[in-house]
Amino acid sequence: MKSTKEALLISGLIITVIFLTSSCGANSGKQSSVSTSEDVEVIAVADIKVSKLSDVIDNINYTALKDHPDHRAHRIDKVLIEDGLIYIFDYSSGKSLSVYDLKGNFQFAITKPGQGPDQYLEVQDFLIDKGKIEVLDTRGKLIFYDDQGTFERSEKLPFVAQALLKKDDDYLFQTGKIPNELGENGKPCEVVQYNLETKKSECVLEIHNGRRLNSSREKNMLKGIDNDFFYGTNFNDTIYRKQNGNFSPKFIFDFSPNALPSEIFSQNASIMDFIDYLNNNRDKAYHSANLHVNADFLITGFHNNGIFRLIYDAKNEVKTVLKTTSENDVDGGLPLYWSHTVNDNDIIMIIDSDYVLERATKLQKEKSQFNEKEQAFLDFTNEFDTNNPLVMISYHLN
Repeated sequence: MKSTKEALLISGLIITVIFLTSSCGANSGKQSSVSTSEDVEVIAVADIKVSKLSDVIDNINYTALKDHPDHRAHRIDKVLIEDGLIYIFDYSSGKSLSVYDLKGNFQFAITKPGQGPDQYLEVQDFLIDKGKIEVLDTRGKLIFYDDQGTFERSEKLPFVAQALLKKDDDYLFQTGKIPNELGENGKPCEVVQYNLETKKSECVLEIHNGRRLNSSREKNMLKGIDNDFFYGTNFNDTIYRKQNGNFSPKFIFDFSPNALPSEIFSQNASIMDFIDYLNNNRDKAYHSANLHVNADFLITGFHNNGIFRLIYDAKNEVKTVLKTTSENDVDGGLPLYWSHTVNDNDIIMIIDSDYVLERATKLQKEKSQFNEKEQAFLDFTNEFDTNNPLVMISYHLN
């Protein structure tokens, strides 16, 4: 288990480095040009006080993910909860999709790295459609598996994409991180709507900010609920919403007075210059998307002398900011390090069981008496089977 924990920690650093080697425009001149729209909301991050976890979360539940015969997720890239099943894809380390029911019982896995027609070379994204699994391969290929993970077919796309969503028979593909001519008059297109049957494509968001393109792989860029679709990327302070057929700005993050200066995104600035600037100016703030949405909440992240998570309660129009390393003052367990998905009123984090057990041991050393919620957390860990690789933690929003 130690090697898994070390891999998880290292992968977190790798993710940060990958994000830092990308650029897609920060607080640029485009911000003032679009923020006058009535439908655009500018979020002044400095005006939002950082909350304690207990200000936002009132209860935490734990579920052991058990019985997986041969796989531990070293790095969890994406989680979906659909129709009573939990889908966990480890793109980079295990290159495996693991499926559990909501009680944590293992169902099946897809581990298909390779060059064959039923295999993926490198996963960019995946989705679930009516129980069936669709995997987007880095080669511009869609691979279809049935609801038990059995290969059905693959389809070659006319472009390479890094993220996807599906609504009925139409897909949305994020293509803008790779130079292309998919927009009007050959302009580069960031998000394309595409029909696999008719082969018809339509650009629904052109690249328009003039920044250099991003070649890194990001996760959780395209998110949708019913007919509502959102899109956001790292270092771009705009989150777009699909309205009237196209994506247009919905939220713009104002990181002043600590925003990244526009000159570091110059075409003349090297990747190493960009990384060095960020490493030497940790007080500077920037968007790190990792977007999650449902009917009531939109969650995204940003850096500003640490990693923060912004939770937007759409129903009540309330914005909350949490620091990911803030103490868990709800039940003494783990802080909300990562948000892997949002399910109803729960933010879901799936993590190696070593972390959970180590935190319980530390809590027991810190205190001799425990409140009801702390005791519930300790009871879970005391009964935990150490052969179970993962724990799903559900942080219930107030």
